[in-house]
Parts: sequence; structure tokens; C-alpha cells
Amino acid sequence: MRRLTLIVLIGSLNLLLTGCNPATMVNYQLDNNLPKLSKVKAIASNTSVAFEWQPLAREGLDGVNIYRSKPNIYANSQTKQLTKIATINSPFVSHYVDTGLQQNSNYTYTFTTIQGEFESPHGKIIDIKTLPPLPKITFFQGAQKASNIIKLIWRPHPDVRVDMYKIERSVDGKKWTWIGSLYNRMMVEYLDKYVKSGHRYKYRVTAIGFDDSYSVPSNILTINAR
Repeated sequence: MRRLTLIVLIGSLNLLLTGCNPATMVNYQLDNNLPKLSKVKAIASNTSVAFEWQPLAREGLDGVNIYRSKPNIYANSQTKQLTKIATINSPFVSHYVDTGLQQNSNYTYTFTTIQGEFESPHGKIIDIKTLPPLPKITFFQGAQKASNIIKLIWRPHPDVRVDMYKIERSVDGKKWTWIGSLYNRMMVEYLDKYVKSGHRYKYRVTAIGFDDSYSVPSNILTINAR
């Protein structure tokens, strides 16, 4: 009994770690008699797209499958291939948000209705584009205040969705490194306390929103440490 319990617990843990929904693993068969879902509203943000449709309970259906293209390739694809990204296994659910998308990118979606192990033909094709990056930070300045300290300042980003600032640094032309974060839109001062004389430091700041949207990086600030 103890061994059986352990096996069940391990299986449950694997599902949690992989984020798999058993419903999405069903291999649905096409049923041309099932009704298509042709009326779906879509609204895009920077990194997500929200959908709304009429509940399907009155039609005796079990839910919907949602299909999506990769970003910016559907229009040029030879196969017009879409991949199933979600199964809504309830006729009462009428909303879905697809998150983690690229900004300023084109996506194509379609829906099918499901009943048991069968699904309808694809419904209406929905082409939608996520919003562009947030505007870049302005008035970005800095100065060396001590032998080992450079102070950076900028104006608060005007978009109230901004959750934090990402500060990056490049030393002597090497790759950019994320050196600090400020978790308040109104906090616009950062001290780099790891400066050494004789080196060239470049800085840039990016605003990041609550929904993981992000701005165009600021202009690059260059300071030769004394």
C-alpha cells in the first residue's frame, strides 16, 4: 500500500512540474458534424492575448481546443501549421488568456469544439498582433561620485503599468550584464558600487511591466572611471 501511494504521489508531482493538463494529451478525432466555434472576440496586450466566446453548455459540448501559430511565421508558412496550446475541458468556461507571448508580434489562432474524444473542424481564423514595446526611458544621466561608485538617474517612466527597472552594465566593451533591479516606478536612482578606475563603463536601463512587457532600452551612457 505504501509503494502504491508513493507511485501516485510521484505521478502527481510530475504533472505539477511539467504543467501538463491530462485533457490536452487526448488525441481528438475529427467530427465534421460538430459545430464550429466561429464567433470569438480577441484583445491583445504586450505579452498576452485574451479571448471570449459564448458558453457551450446548451449545445451539449464539452469545451474547446485552442490552436496557435508560432510568432511572425504563419503568413509565410507553406503548411499553415497551428499547434494546440490548450484544452478548455468545460462547456461553462468562456474566457482564456494566452500569456508569455512576444511583443510586437503576429499570431494566428483558431478554435475547435470538443465532445468526448472528437473535435470539430477549425473555426474562424483569428490574426492578431501583440502591442509594441513600451517607450524607452528618457533623461538618463550618470556621474562618478567616488573611486568605486557611479550614480545613475533617470525620469520615472510615464506608464503606470511599469513594475520595475532593469539596470545593465558593460565593462570595456564586453557583454551586457544585469547588475540591479529597482521595484518601484518612482525610484529612479541607482548606485553602482563595484567600479574600478581605468575601465570604461556603459549603462542602459529598461522598464519592465507587471505583465512582463518591457520598454525599448534607454540610450547608452558611457563613463570612463577615474
